[in-house]
Amino acid sequence: MRIGVVSDTHGKPDFFRQAVSQMGEIDLLIHAGDHYSDALSMGRETGIKVVAVTGNCDWHASGPEEEELDIMGYKILVTHGHRYGVKTDNTKLVEKLRKGKYDLIIYGHSHVPEITHLPGGCLLNPGSVSSPRRGSRHSYAILIIDEKGVSPYIYELKRQI
Repeated sequence: MRIGVVSDTHGKPDFFRQAVSQMGEIDLLIHAGDHYSDALSMGRETGIKVVAVTGNCDWHASGPEEEELDIMGYKILVTHGHRYGVKTDNTKLVEKLRKGKYDLIIYGHSHVPEITHLPGGCLLNPGSVSSPRRGSRHSYAILIIDEKGVSPYIYELKRQI
């Protein structure tokens, strides 16, 4: 299964559209919060199935704060990350991953892309497709899940705007 992952689109649909276009064929699109409505709109626009959570800037949205997924037997948690203090560090998410309930935790909020491999699992932050921070670039992730396991990759947006 090939999954596109974005976060922190912040109402900038042109960046989001470019990312989805550059992802190629995907089976699912995951949005890790901050502008939940962007994810719903993109799903309607493309026909791609979307899983999305709300973030700290989604006070007006009625979506879920977290989603638990089971994809091909792998347990995945999708959260924005603001409730775990990820702008400082990802310690709370590392602790959550080490408890063994999840194989992968996808989060956003920091606007900085990151893949952290740990024994028994992985943390994935796709960064921000629209508003990168701390020297990072506009980015998104592709997640491959197959019989070999869970493989995350981060890509920089090829700017066309």
